[in-house]
Amino acid sequence: MELNLAESPMVQAEILHALVFGKHEYIVSNVSAQLEKAEFKCSGSVVLSQALEYIKLNHPQLVVIGGGVDPHDRIKIVNAIKEAGITTKVVEHFGGPATVLHEVRSAIAGM
Repeated sequence: MELNLAESPMVQAEILHALVFGKHEYIVSNVSAQLEKAEFKCSGSVVLSQALEYIKLNHPQLVVIGGGVDPHDRIKIVNAIKEAGITTKVVEHFGGPATVLHEVRSAIAGM
């Protein structure tokens, strides 16, 4: 899965922008597809360095981290968000595909 590191700022301003980071490409693709059906703009990655660079360059409003991601990688993502000084919501998704939209909507309710 190729991650486009430089998204158009116009796209980011129009709809909620999410990065999906996971251990397996098929899970990242499935979660991204579900979020896109709910009208989110999604990018996905299974490579930590790409995800960190993407956060730094694009400041997504939401990061969804899959359940299989290494705990150290989770910490690196949270720290990258703090270092960038952005108000990105992080959703750690451990459930099946049926719960991801509820978890995301709950996380962004206060935005």
